[in-house]
Amino acid sequence: MDQSQRKSELLKKYMGNTCTRGEFDELFEMLRQADNFDDFDLAFKNHWDKASQVATPKAANLGGIRQNVVMRLWSMRRGRVRVKYATAILLICGAALFLFNRYQKPEAPVYQTAQTSAAKTKVVLLADGTRVTLNANSSLRYPDNFNADKREVYLTGEAYFEVFHDAEKPFVIHSGKLLTHVLGTTFTVSAYPQAASPLNVTVLTGKVAVKHQQANALAVLTRGESATMSYGKTRFELTKLKNPEDAIAWIDDKLIFENTDLKQVAAVLSNKYGVSIIINDKKLADQRITAIFQGQSLQGILKAVTKITHTNYTTVNNNTYTISTNKQ
Repeated sequence: MDQSQRKSELLKKYMGNTCTRGEFDELFEMLRQADNFDDFDLAFKNHWDKASQVATPKAANLGGIRQNVVMRLWSMRRGRVRVKYATAILLICGAALFLFNRYQKPEAPVYQTAQTSAAKTKVVLLADGTRVTLNANSSLRYPDNFNADKREVYLTGEAYFEVFHDAEKPFVIHSGKLLTHVLGTTFTVSAYPQAASPLNVTVLTGKVAVKHQQANALAVLTRGESATMSYGKTRFELTKLKNPEDAIAWIDDKLIFENTDLKQVAAVLSNKYGVSIIINDKKLADQRITAIFQGQSLQGILKAVTKITHTNYTTVNNNTYTISTNKQ
């Protein structure tokens, strides 16, 4: 296809409101550099003949705006107003480019997925400057670019978010039944799929709104506040942390348990190390401990926990662990 045919084809697509963004940019550049507009004459004439037979679309419609633009240009062309015509077509195309950007339906975003394995963390930098640190056995689905009126990502597991502030584009995290909505702040979200793992949001700075969509529960949190929804519950349990930074101790491979029941300890260890930890006694599961572990193996932590609680643990293929009051 020669240059003349390409010009005519692009203009025809433009006037028919079927050109892509790339084709529109190509046409605009051709018009900007053109010494004359003879190559566009046939396309203009054909459109003029068709447009004269139909009613003028409403001005609020982008296709209608383009038709009115073309009809005026062709009228000017027929009058041989060469200089004004050349100037007008550039100005109108510039306006059309603005309208194209304003009214064109955004292209579907392209998503990427970041994942972590057992006992590993990963930092993900999003297109808007937001920094996300994934905890072990977690995944984050996010777009290459945020081109809508809000920034949305999808989390499974746990992550620490340092959200870049943008008042015009709220940041929304989908994590199972949990919906977290912010403008710019730092906080953690824990939403592992296992039933034993409670849903949790803890705020380090700023303000966060969190909603459980099934229970229709809503909480607004500020620094140091934490909202937890345990399995089978319909309300958030709200707590105030003395040291909010403890919520991200896992970034430094540190686990902090402060008056935490063994059921929750087992859930945290299971998620971190990608194993199954079973407590076969309800009374034992409710027993609470306070301890800090850093840089230790799972076996080392279990030895310490069972020593504190005067229990024992057994393992099957280093994948399933059982904590029991009965000595084996």
